[in-house]
Amino acid sequence: MLTWKQAISGEIWRKKWQLYGYCRLSRDEDKENYASIEEQKRIIQDYAISRNWTISDFYIDDNVSGYTFNRPAFSKMIEKVKGGKIDVVIAKDLSRIGRHNGRVLVLIDEFKNIQKNLILVSEMGGTYDVLNDRDDTIGITTWFNERYVKDCSRKTRDHMYSKQKTGRLIMGNYYGYIKDPEDITKLYVDEELRPVIELIYKLYTEEGIGRKKICDILNSKYNYPTPSVYYQMKHLERGRIYKHPVQKLWSTYMVRNILENDVYCGTLRTHKKKTVSIRGKAIKLPEEEHFVFENHHEAIISKETFNLAQEIRKRKLNTKSTSSTRKRNYYFSGLCRCGDCGFGVSGITITRKQSQKGYECSQYRTYGKARCKCHEIKESDIIIHFKEFLKFTKNKYIDEINKIQLQTKTNAKTNNKEKIKFEIKNLNAEYKVLISQKIKDLTNTKNEYQREMIENTYKELEKDKTNRIEQLQKLLEQQQEDLDTEKIKKLKTAIEYFDDILKSNEPNRYILECLIDKIWIYHDKSAKFELKPDIKKLI
Repeated sequence: MLTWKQAISGEIWRKKWQLYGYCRLSRDEDKENYASIEEQKRIIQDYAISRNWTISDFYIDDNVSGYTFNRPAFSKMIEKVKGGKIDVVIAKDLSRIGRHNGRVLVLIDEFKNIQKNLILVSEMGGTYDVLNDRDDTIGITTWFNERYVKDCSRKTRDHMYSKQKTGRLIMGNYYGYIKDPEDITKLYVDEELRPVIELIYKLYTEEGIGRKKICDILNSKYNYPTPSVYYQMKHLERGRIYKHPVQKLWSTYMVRNILENDVYCGTLRTHKKKTVSIRGKAIKLPEEEHFVFENHHEAIISKETFNLAQEIRKRKLNTKSTSSTRKRNYYFSGLCRCGDCGFGVSGITITRKQSQKGYECSQYRTYGKARCKCHEIKESDIIIHFKEFLKFTKNKYIDEINKIQLQTKTNAKTNNKEKIKFEIKNLNAEYKVLISQKIKDLTNTKNEYQREMIENTYKELEKDKTNRIEQLQKLLEQQQEDLDTEKIKKLKTAIEYFDDILKSNEPNRYILECLIDKIWIYHDKSAKFELKPDIKKLI
């Protein structure tokens, strides 16, 4: 087999080796200090040209964090490397490859094992070549890269907090307002949309019209764009792609969002959400933690009108809540979905010969026939259908118990156990590479101060890995019980729940929530039942 050293020494290299460049840039990075995508491509091209090499193509991840390895272009590239279709990957530096210490070291080790090369043009004061490296503190470099992205994330959050606190950061878009292109801390009224905001408040506060009727009026009599249609148009004007679903018809939640947002009376609210980690989801904050700036921009409606809208909304909510508590106690509320359109189902009162509890598609209630068919079903009919379903399922569970009891062994394994084992395997691989790299770094370092720094750094990294492995091992040990015995227990518990519902005239809401995942309601008044995933797994 042709080795890398043989390849670069002769003309045969041109025919045998496939070279690709990789570039990455994150939104959190200081783009003045870190090369842009085009600059990274230039650095890689210059390096290749100086050696008479030809770059076949580039894999590019723009605006993607290096902390995650699930990047679109990067994942495709690594798949081709492992499949033998790429021999050499060239990047500007190690931080472009990734900023997760353990995963980067494992990746480097994998390149070595399959004899594929990774060249970093500007690393450690020179060029780093995986198949011809000096192993000079590469582990320390990966550690600092990981610490960098965590520090950047923290600084970004702190910076955003500071700007939000002073009203200098306006997050997102507001339907009816335009950000000043020269000063994004300022909002101006979009005169094209002012009439629709004023109309919604007028219909709600002066004419006493509810949200659903307002939607009907907007959809039938006016041609105002919905918020999502409007945002899509603005994205297209700027040459951007709008990634969210676009709803062309007005819906009650759109109207509600406008009626409940005090931005329309000149108030700016910031710090409504926050993230606490690099890849963490934003969590909503209570109103008392918001930063509120009164008279921040031109109001579309008066504060008096806005306050009146809130009073009306609260009054309706209180009325609905009292009515629901007194008259309507829907057993299956929150569990039903429309089998025809897939949306939720609302509890209603069916009044024909006598008043009865029932359910109807919420899309039909909100939009009418434009979105779904007119159909409703009595709650008593759902109970009948559900009991028949439980009788059938109960017999299946009894058969399953009998099968298990006849078996002497089982090979069943839970998905959770397999996930834990896979994570332990990956962590052990990272730990092995970490120790190997530590030895190399210490061997190549004579300075006592540097050796002490290396020792302390790796001590922290090893501790993180071993602690996580120990936690997972304990978790795995806890699951090493007789799975069949546990399964029988769960089956019998489920059957007890079934019997409770089958024997009672009025279903127990707690038991329903334990058993039911979804109930699909169809226009022919039939119902399909789906049990909770953990219940379904029992068979």
